[in-house]
Amino acid sequence: MPKPRQAGLETKLGAIAGAVHVDGRDMTEALLASILRAAVPRGFDGVKQWHDGAAGLIRFAHATTPEAVGEVQPFISARSGAVMAFDGRLDNRADLIAQLGAQGEALKAAPDGAIALALFDRRGDDYVASLVGDFAIAVWQPRDRRLLLVRSPYGWRPLVWTFDGTTFGFATEPRSLVVGLGMERKLNEPAIGEFLSARFVSQTDTFWQGLNRLPQGSALALEKGRVRQWHWHVGPFEDQSRLSEADHVARFQELFDQALIATTRSATPLSSQLSGGLDSSSVVCRATELHRAGRIGRQIGAITARFPGEPHDETEWSSAVETHLGITAKVVGAHPFSADAAAQWCAETLQLPLRPNVLDTMAGVCARQQADGERVLLTGEGGDDWLAGSLAHWPDLARTGRWGDLVRAGFEQFPDKPAYVSARRILYHGFGPLFRPRHRERLLRPHLDFATQAPPWLNADWAERIGLTERWYADALPVDLPGIAQKQRYGVFALARRHVNVEPAMAYSASFGIEQRHPFHDQRLASFMMGASGSVLNRYGQKKYLLRQAMKGTLPEKVRTRKTKAAFVAHTVDAISDLLHRRPAEQLLCAQLGWVDGAKIGEMHAAFQRWRDQGSTGPIPDQPWGPVWFTLAMDMWLENAFKI
Repeated sequence: MPKPRQAGLETKLGAIAGAVHVDGRDMTEALLASILRAAVPRGFDGVKQWHDGAAGLIRFAHATTPEAVGEVQPFISARSGAVMAFDGRLDNRADLIAQLGAQGEALKAAPDGAIALALFDRRGDDYVASLVGDFAIAVWQPRDRRLLLVRSPYGWRPLVWTFDGTTFGFATEPRSLVVGLGMERKLNEPAIGEFLSARFVSQTDTFWQGLNRLPQGSALALEKGRVRQWHWHVGPFEDQSRLSEADHVARFQELFDQALIATTRSATPLSSQLSGGLDSSSVVCRATELHRAGRIGRQIGAITARFPGEPHDETEWSSAVETHLGITAKVVGAHPFSADAAAQWCAETLQLPLRPNVLDTMAGVCARQQADGERVLLTGEGGDDWLAGSLAHWPDLARTGRWGDLVRAGFEQFPDKPAYVSARRILYHGFGPLFRPRHRERLLRPHLDFATQAPPWLNADWAERIGLTERWYADALPVDLPGIAQKQRYGVFALARRHVNVEPAMAYSASFGIEQRHPFHDQRLASFMMGASGSVLNRYGQKKYLLRQAMKGTLPEKVRTRKTKAAFVAHTVDAISDLLHRRPAEQLLCAQLGWVDGAKIGEMHAAFQRWRDQGSTGPIPDQPWGPVWFTLAMDMWLENAFKI
């Protein structure tokens, strides 16, 4: 993994941290300095510290919006005395300013955090329900000696915390607290078990005992020496299922445009990933149309990673987008995985190493953007989450007596099948989840495919000792929603795996000064998708039907009708083979500790190595493989971050 250019240890990137004493002591500069020194050095716009009485806040500045340039944090309210550290971006500034009336007029050019603080003064804790965007916020109320932490529903801005009964600490990333507060380093084996099982479901745990995550869409208050936590993002989500297909398309187009306009608000030039897939191509093509129509102020760049000769090369598709738009994308190549660089990353950040397939598409992109002075990268992340669709809405149609709609959906879904096959599938998928709890659980908790026993690569005795099965079954949505479809879709908001799969990648791009933004995860668009008809998401056996219809004329037809999807497997096989050559599976720390069956891990990888040895031709082996990387990643983390 390449090392980013750094502006010096005294500056960081887009992060917050702080501490509060609850035992009567005043906060000291020495403790804040310890947190600051421990934080991961990144760059670029300086650090601000504030402390008064029992509390202290730190803001590591990195301006990615025009209003954030030159801002001074924390924000302090002249009205209430509340002090706010704000990490993130608000995408509904105009709405919030209108809600504030005359006061809002004076804040039109203000940083996003100043607007959030004004709303907090008016509404208290409920202010967060008005915010749309990507944020993690800390508010200290000196009059009440109370700290409030909140996160946006997607949780792209992480927030971890710890409390030993006398000092409460919080930060964007774990190193600030683990090292800065001198936490005792103890492993949280149950959380590690979830990770190694390839089913990470905990909403609050980290791999460290005593270090907790604030879940997406949640809030935490520290008051009178006690911690209280609640989930503020609870809906309701309007049922849109009776809208016509044309109305779905029109509403989606409106909200997608709104998301693109919001996420292209940038203090610097910006680019969008262009893989050639349906999602990233939609972002590039529609943003370009909006710019040419005068609705987006600047042309966004397109940046693409290409892998000539490899099965995951998508040049054919990204080139079609370039030709269609009359643009030239910036091209970067493959980046070989380095075990030594990955180990150094774990040691310096306490994060998991990046998966080789993620590094392959990200390393060159981040380095190129940094060299070009860009700070924002748009992605197609979220298209698979919100738009691929499923059959989870069929039981809702059956339960509510919309049997005609169910029958119509069934025959549309399988147009090439005999009528008796479609009818049988309608009964199975439509009525089965209503009468068979196991069927219903499979829709809502896909991790339960392991039933009541550990997967074969884990040590069954260890899995039982850490209560792994109980943890899987304890996974529950933090909200009560109507219908199976909404329950299933809300899993995107409450996706615990984001902590282990996505946060290292976000931290990696941040180390280059790059903020990732995801238009498909815009909160207003996602709220619409929560209630959208499942029949327009997956129709005629075609995933992302709604997106394909909405992008007619915007995408080149070659891409709009594409049904294939690149699998970034080849270079991951190479990286894993190198790691297993350095340390055979039976010698990995997870095997030595009795957590995994090393022989089974080696056996699982062997099938993929044979596929690679045969020239990466033919179908990719259809068997579990993710746990092989998870075991190797945990091995590097244990050795270099935890230093076992």
